[in-house]
Amino acid sequence: MSSFFVTGTDTNVGKTVATRAIMQALQALDIDVVGYKPIACTQDDEISVGDCVESKSDYGTEDNADVLTLMHTTKQDVTYQDINSYTFSHTMPLFTDQGEQIQIDKINQDLAHLNRKYQTVVVEGCFGWLSPINKHFSFADWVVKHQMPVVLVVGIKEGCINHTLLTVQSILNLGAPLIGWIANRINPCLGHYAEMIDTLRNKIDAPLLGEIPYIYKPETQDVGKYMTNIERLTYLKTVLVK
Repeated sequence: MSSFFVTGTDTNVGKTVATRAIMQALQALDIDVVGYKPIACTQDDEISVGDCVESKSDYGTEDNADVLTLMHTTKQDVTYQDINSYTFSHTMPLFTDQGEQIQIDKINQDLAHLNRKYQTVVVEGCFGWLSPINKHFSFADWVVKHQMPVVLVVGIKEGCINHTLLTVQSILNLGAPLIGWIANRINPCLGHYAEMIDTLRNKIDAPLLGEIPYIYKPETQDVGKYMTNIERLTYLKTVLVK
């Protein structure tokens, strides 16, 4: 019935962990929620792109860690293919023949199917906000077309203020509703953490939804407890998402 999009300031900033946190927090409010990862790519740099270009399957494998985390987080009975449209065994399908396989119509149909069945669908992007889906569409284009509210995940590290403000600027300039942001501490040794959070709070015209600390294997933990403004995500059908 409703969906919103989780994007990040970069790759490896904790989008999947944040998506899990959102889902767990919504489940605590008895909301029927599933996650959806339209495109999943491996992070294994040892896999050669040349080894993958001959595959015509939409699922090179069905063991992507991000998709499996979403499967294990939801309380619904879903299959791997229910919550993922494409899985690739390398990081850059767009730059191989496999990029031609990615069809927006299939992604739209899969999202519509989930929206019909569940109260809320948390859609997790791939890489960052402006990253391409195929040669014609970026994730930003797709989200704006659907007018999905956006949650921005900020990996708190050196340079994150610049990356965050540029991403926020793009989201707002393209007309997508930014309903909030999540701070994910990916560098436990980073100094001036509190000052960085305060700076981002003052500069982002959207509320901080929660702060996820640096923890061991967060994809297996109860991270929903770190969402301190989850009520914001229940306003999806009101003017407050603007």
